[in-house]
Amino acid sequence: MIGFLDSFLPWTAATLVPAFVGLVMIVMAGKALKARYLAAFALGIFLWFFVDTIGGSAGLDVVDAFSASLAQIATVGLFVVGLVVFFSVDRNRNIFAPQLAIGKFGIAIPLLIATSVGIHGLGEGAAFGTLASQTTSTALLDAFGGPTGGGLNAAVAYILHKALEPMMIGACYCAYAKDHGRRPAGYLRDLLLLSITFAIPSLIGAASGYYLAYNTSYFYALGTGTSIYAAVRLAGPLFDNTQPGSSKESIRIALLLGLGLLVIYFAALFHAG
Repeated sequence: MIGFLDSFLPWTAATLVPAFVGLVMIVMAGKALKARYLAAFALGIFLWFFVDTIGGSAGLDVVDAFSASLAQIATVGLFVVGLVVFFSVDRNRNIFAPQLAIGKFGIAIPLLIATSVGIHGLGEGAAFGTLASQTTSTALLDAFGGPTGGGLNAAVAYILHKALEPMMIGACYCAYAKDHGRRPAGYLRDLLLLSITFAIPSLIGAASGYYLAYNTSYFYALGTGTSIYAAVRLAGPLFDNTQPGSSKESIRIALLLGLGLLVIYFAALFHAG
């Protein structure tokens, strides 16, 4: 067993610090690149993110086939709830006319993105907290990786994921609220708020999972549903009809999509070994 603070404080650092660094990196890149390029790269990250989160929910309990068990109904139900809630909350901010939302809603859209992609952290945090409280090892690294096993590679994979996933938030910040911060101090304040918003579900999961046993697949099902909102927001800047398009532009977008997926795929390789 690892003490609560001995596990919770490093988990907080391993979640929050990479998230802030990832956000700063993507927003800095936005100084030189078009928002649609950042969105394409981040959408590539989302593609792997979606596979990862739906895998955590055991494919929405698809192995139960037509059993209609309570677990299956709850899993699918949470996915649908997560999907519908975010579109309902943001229904008045031009979800499907993204160019009309640019610069009009402050930091509200990036905050919703941070929440939507952060919710899956409830499952990650709960798995970590449970393992930290139950392991016979005193090595903190053994608590990373959940039931699939921990160690240095799992910790590296987690930290890299926590740096890459918030880039979805940062890309939306550049696309919808780039001028909100106005000055460097304002940008840093915004990015810190977005980092904390993204990290909160992971911290709640870790704190509660240390004392309570959860079926984390429910959290992943909910997080899979909520994350679709992020995908739609990221897709919007790709179809900006106010900017000229060309065959070269299409190839650039495709390459950036692939690059985003491959970067987070690389991070996942650490945990696969």
